[in-house]
Amino acid sequence: MTAVRHLIVEGSSSSVDNGGAGTISYHTLYLPKAVQETDQQCFATDGAGLPQMLARQSSVIAAFKDGLNILFIQGGQNDLLSIDPSVWLTNFSAYLAAFRAVIASSGKLVRLGVSTHNPRNDTTFNARRAVADAALRLFPREGKCDFVVDWAVDPIWGPDSAATNQTLYPDGTHASQAGQNNMEANYFRPALNSFVNPLT
Repeated sequence: MTAVRHLIVEGSSSSVDNGGAGTISYHTLYLPKAVQETDQQCFATDGAGLPQMLARQSSVIAAFKDGLNILFIQGGQNDLLSIDPSVWLTNFSAYLAAFRAVIASSGKLVRLGVSTHNPRNDTTFNARRAVADAALRLFPREGKCDFVVDWAVDPIWGPDSAATNQTLYPDGTHASQAGQNNMEANYFRPALNSFVNPLT
């Protein structure tokens, strides 16, 4: 049976199966729980930042298929270690705009989503993600994407202090398997299951 929805994932190690903390990622966990049959293609790589994501943007665009495509991008987890959030937000917005332009001209059916950020055991990153996440939550209203998966609001895995708990973040950066399961069940799955092909 042909899949009716196509999940395309871009990002860094938190989106890589067996990357980071050696976990199965939220998007793979989602597949057997999808509201409709869904296949996936993951472009995420360990350590990736926006430069690497820009370099493979054309490959991500080439992955769009007929039917409903859900493009989910987890960006900034590495960039915000060294880049001011205002600069990153400007560059990330331009990156998303390039996707939207291609989508509009191609006639492909694509729902574009982004996420807020998990904490790190790094005070500079956490200060920067707070600024970035407040802006990302406005992106759908501003027409920059269709939806936001807001992982940062989780009461257990979202606070800055969670990253110092090795049960939650074994290496201070990547969520444990329980964290990936939580992200899938409580944030990723409800968002993606709201998109049904054909859209109603």
